[in-house]
Amino acid sequence: MFSAKWVRTWAKRVVRMPALIMLLFRRTSLCMRGTRLGALTVLSPSVLNGAPKLLQVGTMSSIGRVFFHLHENIYIGNHVVINDGVTLLTASHHVDSPEWCQFAKPITIDDFAWIATGAIILPGVKVGRGAIIGAGAVVSKDVPAFGIAVGNPAILINKKRCVDLNYNPVRFIACYEAWLGH
Repeated sequence: MFSAKWVRTWAKRVVRMPALIMLLFRRTSLCMRGTRLGALTVLSPSVLNGAPKLLQVGTMSSIGRVFFHLHENIYIGNHVVINDGVTLLTASHHVDSPEWCQFAKPITIDDFAWIATGAIILPGVKVGRGAIIGAGAVVSKDVPAFGIAVGNPAILINKKRCVDLNYNPVRFIACYEAWLGH
């Protein structure tokens, strides 16, 4: 009556169901607070310091445990991967100000970008389409499309990423994979 494949598929779905429910609960909670999340975008438990309504994420993006400092808008595109431990800072202080005046600038991360573990993106930075930010990089300047920036301070290396990007990072997330069957 039931094939072995059918049993395995449904066993995987049952085991992954609590994680999927928590993911959907977190997503709904954030959207109720004004965050805009595209279809099939996964946002792991993260710290949102500031107004959640300042965060906008496109479709099919996978975002790990990130520290969002939301003093200005953060725009994240489609099919973006942001690994655990990344910090996105939209505000800082002027170092030449005797009153330690604060400033805020938006951050933009274009489609298919990949921000590796522990990277820090500073106020006003734009990460171009398909760009890669290396693990632990501190990015204070824009990174062009398909560029690869590494180090502290981040510098562009003399290598470009493939420009024919067509992947869905969400398919690797276990609770979705159990239902999508990839």
